[in-house]
Amino acid sequence: MHTPEEIGIDDFQANRAPDKRYRTAPLKGLWAHTKGGFFHDGRFATLNDVVQHYNGFFGLGLNDKQAHDLVEYLKSL
Repeated sequence: MHTPEEIGIDDFQANRAPDKRYRTAPLKGLWAHTKGGFFHDGRFATLNDVVQHYNGFFGLGLNDKQAHDLVEYLKSL
């Protein structure tokens, strides 16, 4: 469970939960989100969009190839 501040998104949906947190989906089920988008409200259309969000929010410093490789790795889980 994560606070909105921990993952860099607004608290609109989290405020509806009793603990005001977001549940992170298990990595093994990422393929299930390819239709409808990622995150609780589908705000990220692709897994690459999620990686780019975290890359910027956490300052990971991934270049395009590294981000692509990470997306491919995550899809293989």
